[in-house]
Amino acid sequence: MLQPISKLIDFIALASSRLAEMAAAILVTAMVWEVFARYVLHAPTVWAFDVAYMMNGAIFLLGMAWVMRQNEHISIDVVRKHLPKRFARISDLVLYLLVLFPLFAVLSKVSIYKAWMAWKLNEVEMVSPWAPVMWPFYACIAIGLIAFTLQLLAHGLRCAVKAESHAEIEVNP
Repeated sequence: MLQPISKLIDFIALASSRLAEMAAAILVTAMVWEVFARYVLHAPTVWAFDVAYMMNGAIFLLGMAWVMRQNEHISIDVVRKHLPKRFARISDLVLYLLVLFPLFAVLSKVSIYKAWMAWKLNEVEMVSPWAPVMWPFYACIAIGLIAFTLQLLAHGLRCAVKAESHAEIEVNP
């Protein structure tokens, strides 16, 4: 039962990471153009700052789920490393399923609403001279948070299976 759900969540994390890769390509292209326009053409763009912060945010949020999937996230193991493996897995189970999953589920719900309202109202960035529409950026936030929330669920369920059966579940796809 866990295997198909886990594979689906891992696929969503992979798809989210591919969106992060596209955001990175957009960021690099925009920054190269900005440098060229500023120093060669002596005509800086009005949109470079907005594109930079939006793409940096998108890269971070869209990549979180894949980083979690690959077990490359930062983990502070001061107390946990001294616990027996079974208790460490149980602490992970509690942390991921009972603390982080509900928190990020709420954040995901809020971000979906924010993206929807920005699209519906055609919200623009008010402090920028370029005034870009905000719903694509908010949608990236929502997609990244949803993928991360699902990955927290999958990780917690993997911890539950490990804690009950002592079976090692493959971390890499």
